[in-house]
Amino acid sequence: MLARSMTLDLTGTWEGHYLQTGRRHGISMQVVQRGQSFVGRMRDVDTVLASQEQLRTPNSKNPKVEVITNAEVMSTLPEFSIIEGEVEGRVVTFLKSYQGKSTTSVWVGDTATRTFEFPGHQVNYVGTLDVKGEVLHGHWSIPPRNGEKALRDRFELRRAPA
Repeated sequence: MLARSMTLDLTGTWEGHYLQTGRRHGISMQVVQRGQSFVGRMRDVDTVLASQEQLRTPNSKNPKVEVITNAEVMSTLPEFSIIEGEVEGRVVTFLKSYQGKSTTSVWVGDTATRTFEFPGHQVNYVGTLDVKGEVLHGHWSIPPRNGEKALRDRFELRRAPA
């Protein structure tokens, strides 16, 4: 839908996915837009994420990083999040704030060697709507914390039929 100000209206239900470590994870969102601002709720279909990672030695004196061992990493996310954002022309930006804590456990062998909990986990989204306002695609990012590198990948949402 096109408003008089030439700002596309996101109001409604959107379905799609985001990519992380090469895998698709389903998401859906319902939003209400007033002017250029919108608010809503997002649901993550996949709330348990598992991956194989290599644990490496950090060494400030030697730029070479050595692999210590392989590990399994399992993260759990809250199912629902609140979203708040802005639309300017076809550019859409929003902040996704998970409702509840996220937990990540690192397993080496049969033992959980480390478990981390992150209350208030947030993800930034920046995307572009197609000219009809039916498809939103772009990038999500999580700022670095505790010396970790920032995470970033792609997402796509499509307006659900009414």
